[in-house]
Amino acid sequence: MILVTGATGLVGGNLLWYLLQENERVLAIRRSTSNMESLRRIFSYYTPKPEDYLARIDWETGDVLDFNSILNAMQKASIVYHCAAKVSLSSNETNLSDTNVLGTKNIVNAALQSGVKKLCFVSSIAACGKAAFDKLIDEESVWDENSPRSMYSQSKYDSEQEIWKGIKLGLNAVIVNPGVILGISGNESGSSQLFAQVRKGLIFYINGGSGYVDVQDVVKAMIMLTKSEISGERFVLVSENCSNKEILNWMADGFNNRKPFIRIGKRMLLLIGWISEVFGKIFHFQPIIDRRMARTATHREYYSSQKIKDALSFQFTPIQKCITQICDFQLQKQQRFNK
Repeated sequence: MILVTGATGLVGGNLLWYLLQENERVLAIRRSTSNMESLRRIFSYYTPKPEDYLARIDWETGDVLDFNSILNAMQKASIVYHCAAKVSLSSNETNLSDTNVLGTKNIVNAALQSGVKKLCFVSSIAACGKAAFDKLIDEESVWDENSPRSMYSQSKYDSEQEIWKGIKLGLNAVIVNPGVILGISGNESGSSQLFAQVRKGLIFYINGGSGYVDVQDVVKAMIMLTKSEISGERFVLVSENCSNKEILNWMADGFNNRKPFIRIGKRMLLLIGWISEVFGKIFHFQPIIDRRMARTATHREYYSSQKIKDALSFQFTPIQKCITQICDFQLQKQQRFNK
């Protein structure tokens, strides 16, 4: 049996769909508070009858921070996809390290105790090192402990270390490091929130950029790697290195909206972050943006996915095509709702 953690999230939900194309049933973990509507929305991207596929998921109630619940579920599985994680660029996010690091440690220990045949772990390009001068960041880029990092970045790096510890103890595992993931999600967070903002109309953009990837490419690569003999390795999953402006322009085109045309510079964004922090302290709320997030948003790095291309002859979906498909789906869904 195949087990998926984080099954109602962006990666986990799309992964479940692809796994159900090859398997009659799949086992998945959800928390007692999980919103199942998010998974229904993801499945509706692929089929007009999502209920037919939702009925083929065997659910286990559990939490990655509850070792016993994870161990109980994992004893029923031979293959595990660990997608559960908390994603945030805020420097004040609570429980980030617990969920990502301790949660992964529990997954590793439960997998070792249960004799799982193979584990696939979803990390992030945020866990990759820095590139040498004029080089692309890849799997071999060196992590610099003295380099300033977001809490999320550090938590994903520390999570990977738990996987490597498990590998040294005999765990058969593979790691994927996706870039910014674009795809249909069941909620408006992460890249889904960006689509929603552009659809409403967005006139501002900021410099910077990153590596982007279609969620369908991520899950396809995960399945291929898990089925392969490859173990004890990590793979960067990035289709293209895009600027923030390119991404926003493609989204605006997809929704037939005006492209963002007012640039917000780094100094202005840092000022906004500082003001938000001050007001957050005074009025006791967590700001949407702070100075650390401002630095991350205006930074640009470039990544290479040559390793997985060579290992699996893997071909990525162009990012503009991915964005167009997502925009088309959302517009069609709105048209059906208005009828």
